Amino acid sequence: MRVMVTGAAGFIGRSLSANLLENGRLADGRGGPRAIEEIVLVDREFPEAMQSGAPGGIRLTHMSGDLSDAGFVDEVASVGADTVFHLAAALTLDAEERDDAAYLVNVEAIRRFIGRSSSSTRFVFASSIAVFGGDLPPTVTDLERFAPETTYGTHKAVAELLLADAARKNRLDARILRLPVVLIRRGANTPAVSDRIAAIVREPLAGRDAVSPLKAETQIPVASAGAVAKALIQLHDTPIDMLPPSRAMNLPSLSVSIEQMIASAFLQGDTRTLGQVRFVPDTRIQAIVDAWPRAFVSDIATRLGIVGDRSFDDIVFEYLAEQQTA
Repeated sequence: MRVMVTGAAGFIGRSLSANLLENGRLADGRGGPRAIEEIVLVDREFPEAMQSGAPGGIRLTHMSGDLSDAGFVDEVASVGADTVFHLAAALTLDAEERDDAAYLVNVEAIRRFIGRSSSSTRFVFASSIAVFGGDLPPTVTDLERFAPETTYGTHKAVAELLLADAARKNRLDARILRLPVVLIRRGANTPAVSDRIAAIVREPLAGRDAVSPLKAETQIPVASAGAVAKALIQLHDTPIDMLPPSRAMNLPSLSVSIEQMIASAFLQGDTRTLGQVRFVPDTRIQAIVDAWPRAFVSDIATRLGIVGDRSFDDIVFEYLAEQQTA
């Protein structure tokens, strides 16, 4: 089996790739386990640590390029992977500022993938809570209508509809998982909204002061990269007759406030010299986050055994454990 991961050098991509290497197999079209022979990693560039070989005889292939380039998309699609985990995306703030370029990555690349896929291609797509917005209920289910309030959310909604239509026409086997805020991203600060949130925890644990652009009481649904990777693989392996017509579901997620996140970081990091958190409101970031669901659930995912994290303490613990082995 040949498996492809786009956005492979990213936060979720690295976790997913590690899980695929560890598992060594995925369900095939008949539902049985099939050994992974090759994993094709796709991203703009790769850190040196990701360029080494893989254990267990699985071949790693790296493809470097930009998915806004139609020629590169065609090259990637021509690989003919049995399964594609599509994580690559132009994120919220980037999409707001460069919507035409973001459209090429977030929508057009998927349209080209669909046109070059076969009915047996299993396409697992990472969508987002950003497809929802407007006057939301306290808890958002799979049945909530789309009402995105960002360009990124709009692109994700369009991509979901394209994939569902392609699946209906048997052009590929699409599976869609809507993700919450995924934490805790490692590395230097980036402008991404999710990273601005991650820094509220990451920086104090590293002994550096942090600035929260969000109010302390702001409530957000979150998940760890490990939980997301596991859920994406579970969704891939789900028999097709157990999927809804939309092919989409939310990832049941843990809901926490910024204040609770900070408290958990200070609890887990009590043996460290910790930085402090200052609250400096950013109206733009606050407006984006306020448009997202506060609580994120899915009856379909729950029935399939797809779950999120048990506690934010677990997310912090996972992050600290990864830091020790990095």
